[in-house]
Amino acid sequence: MGNSGVGMLLGDVSATVLWLWFIGAFILGAVIWYGVSRSGHLRRSERAQLDRNTEAAQRRDDPQKPAAR
Repeated sequence: MGNSGVGMLLGDVSATVLWLWFIGAFILGAVIWYGVSRSGHLRRSERAQLDRNTEAAQRRDDPQKPAAR
């Protein structure tokens, strides 16, 4: 088998490592993109429960604070 392209410049092992780096970077980028796209999207019921939990925690931490609404 003859070398061609990047393999010709860097050698077979280096070309393989380079391709693995590109594939790994692509997979990591896809995972990060998926996480960012899913963050902050709560259903209405999840948002309401989060708000109730937050208000309860604030009342517990500072009982003198007036209710928020």
